[in-house]
Amino acid sequence: MVEPDELPDAEDLWWSWVVLAALHRAAGDESCRFDADNLVLALDGADGSWLRMQRSHGRRATLWGRSALAPPSPLDARRGAPDWALSEATQERRPSFLAWHAHGEWDTSAPCNDEGALHLLRPLLTVDPRAVDLVRSGNATPEALASYAHGEDLPGAAELVRLAAAGGSARSSGSVASRLRDQIHGQMRDAGESDRMLMQRPPTLVRWSRVNGPVTPFEYAVMAVRDRVTPARTNTRLADLTVRTLTNVIATLHRDETGDESGAWLFARVTGDGQVVRFDRAFDSWPSWYQVQHASEGPTLEDLAWEMAQRAPRWRPAWASLLPPR
Repeated sequence: MVEPDELPDAEDLWWSWVVLAALHRAAGDESCRFDADNLVLALDGADGSWLRMQRSHGRRATLWGRSALAPPSPLDARRGAPDWALSEATQERRPSFLAWHAHGEWDTSAPCNDEGALHLLRPLLTVDPRAVDLVRSGNATPEALASYAHGEDLPGAAELVRLAAAGGSARSSGSVASRLRDQIHGQMRDAGESDRMLMQRPPTLVRWSRVNGPVTPFEYAVMAVRDRVTPARTNTRLADLTVRTLTNVIATLHRDETGDESGAWLFARVTGDGQVVRFDRAFDSWPSWYQVQHASEGPTLEDLAWEMAQRAPRWRPAWASLLPPR
């Protein structure tokens, strides 16, 4: 087994690898390299072994590889890994081990019978710590790298470091982040609601219904993140005055019903049959009555992380544990 506690700190490992890739770049050696488009660091051994590391949203990372000592057909180490940890990069080769890093710790899935797996890390653990400090500080100029590199392409080495720093600062878009967003949205669709003991017919809404409410059946749903209220595409067409006054009422309810510990609702719906009006809220889930055409129209990971940060831990739904740190 590759035990999680045997793996180095993810940040230390990343920056040591960046240094090694920069030194290889200076010497024109492609056996250790950095793919800036996909935030993937690669290390290939002369014996056919290989190791990869990819950073994704926030401080999450995936580490996978296979040594020359692995059996010809090892168990697929990708089984059991969370969706966000897998990408096009992890599909290129069959790894003998795979680990993912989230919320400050490593985790692994399938058992590993590759005796040489941990030895793949050795070149990364012997990088000069002074060079690592130089790179992490943002001062890796070609002149500064000359003390550690043996090669002529020092500008290329410095550019590699710059790209790694820019990408590693938390890219919030791209395929990995999109998969994480879709996974969280999917869990929100299946989540239940914790009862906040709120009225189904708030007095503010009842008064609005008597003065400005439609006399025919209607449905009006919104998504509310921070201070933005976004109507659903499937809402009943209403008069401009009706929409304007109803939006004001919904914004007031969103503010008044936000609890210091329990947080604010993410979605709400007003329905009426021409006489009685009703108000539904969703604090912890994504209800079926708020529909979008594309996932990008739903709540962003940044907005969800912000909202969960406002809540006491006991009021955070299970899917909140997947959110990247703010």
